[in-house]
Amino acid sequence: MYKSLLFCICLLMSLPAWSQEQWEEAGEIQEAEVVIEKDREIVLPFQPRSFEKIPPAAIETGGIKQEYVFPALDVTVPPTTVDIKALKLQAEPLEKYYGNLIKLGYGNYNSPLGELYLYNKRNKQYLAGFQAKHLSFGKGPVDGKNSASGETLLKGEASYFGDGFTASGDGFTASGDAYYKLSRFNFYGYDPSASVTEGEDSLKRNFNKYGVSVNIDNSSSESDISITGGLAYNGQSDNLGISENWVKVNADLSMELQSALTGHVGVFADLIGYKDSLSTSRQRIGLEPSVVYTGDNYQVSAGIRYVYQSDSLVPASQLYPVLKGKYQFGKLFGIFGELSGNSQLNTWQSMTARNPYLAAGVDIHNSNNILNLGLGAQGNLAFMSYKVGLSQKVFKQFGVFLNSPNDPSKFILAYDTANFKVLDLYLASDFYIGSSLNLGLQVNYYNYQSDTFEEAWHMPGYRIAFNGSFLAFNKMRTKAGLAYLGGIKAYDWNLGQSEELKAATDVYIDLDYLLSERATIFLQFHNLANQQYQLLSNYPVRGLTFKAGFSYSF
Repeated sequence: MYKSLLFCICLLMSLPAWSQEQWEEAGEIQEAEVVIEKDREIVLPFQPRSFEKIPPAAIETGGIKQEYVFPALDVTVPPTTVDIKALKLQAEPLEKYYGNLIKLGYGNYNSPLGELYLYNKRNKQYLAGFQAKHLSFGKGPVDGKNSASGETLLKGEASYFGDGFTASGDGFTASGDAYYKLSRFNFYGYDPSASVTEGEDSLKRNFNKYGVSVNIDNSSSESDISITGGLAYNGQSDNLGISENWVKVNADLSMELQSALTGHVGVFADLIGYKDSLSTSRQRIGLEPSVVYTGDNYQVSAGIRYVYQSDSLVPASQLYPVLKGKYQFGKLFGIFGELSGNSQLNTWQSMTARNPYLAAGVDIHNSNNILNLGLGAQGNLAFMSYKVGLSQKVFKQFGVFLNSPNDPSKFILAYDTANFKVLDLYLASDFYIGSSLNLGLQVNYYNYQSDTFEEAWHMPGYRIAFNGSFLAFNKMRTKAGLAYLGGIKAYDWNLGQSEELKAATDVYIDLDYLLSERATIFLQFHNLANQQYQLLSNYPVRGLTFKAGFSYSF
């Protein structure tokens, strides 16, 4: 066997040598003719492809019982302590806060200006300060000193931010203030043909105002109950022997009834003592329970307002509905509405704030706002916010100002004891153009219907107000505005007919230039149109007024 195997191996090893000899004998590749047929078709014979399908094998199902045993594993993982060093960011330094400021200036019409603010440094728990202001005009639009005016204010205030009555102990604020204000006017609306001595005492009208108030607020996001309340006293007297004392109390209790439902109970009281030729006292006490439901994009509230008051012209007890709602379709558009009523409180202080030339001996009464219907829409666009709507109010015992038939320089109050309707169509919008330019626009159109008066005396028919502020180069602050108001009607007792006062146009510009972070110089220009328009009959305002001065923070 080994001999045969050895013979085969020798034979295989000799084959390459024999092949090499045959190649050397030929020498090279011999010539040959190769024919390529382009149009030749290769036809293969048809082969059937029919295969016999193999049936799947049957799966035997048996009753094999599988039992699984899960052994209990008691695995104890030792606690792992990982020391992680928190990344510490350098706290940004707070801007330096100057709690004190002094401002001084002077302008035409012999008008000195002075302001002083003294407040504590930045503190998380309390704020306390004092301010003093003075602005006066030694001359006016009529007969120099006879139309002079001025105002001086002294005020102190303090606020405390402490622990509340909640479990977290936050949300409590207590604040209070006390003030004294001296306002000086002159009855310069007399007949131009009258002979009046400059600066005589009969023209003077001075008001001394003083008051003190205390307020608390215990609102917290972590508490279901919040309480707010206040107590205030305001007094006023004048050089004609008239005085009024007004004590005001208000409180509101809010409680979360459910996750989206909140209940409110509000109470208020006004105690007023008025002294003129006779002494009178009035009281107004109210109770306002309501509920508020807040959804994802809407809110509705419903309640009642009960008012008891001792006023000879209005009902002693009155019940008003208070219904409000709003629905926001998105950031761009939302709607709101209101149906309510109220007793409008009128005081001698509030009336003389609107018209300081009110005569002595007038009667002060509340107005009964039996209907307040409001509808509107509001929203925010990329660079502006807007609010547009209408308000229809119906009053009884609504008071308007009329020139006194005995003295045209003084005013009396006349009341419409029937229905007095006020329609207000309004548009308000704010524009934000960059971080340094802000613009605002407000337009109102008023329509009045009275069952008693021929006209709504001294009530405006329309008003347009436009204002803006601009900061240039972080140095120059500019505030400017335009006010256009008209449609005011007055009654001329000499002619025995009504007259419409000329429309008022008032343009102002205030310029502040920052010399440093503490020092500023300013220029103020008011009534640039130089119009001596009248908002109250026989009382033209000053023409162009300007002031210049500086302020310094310390």
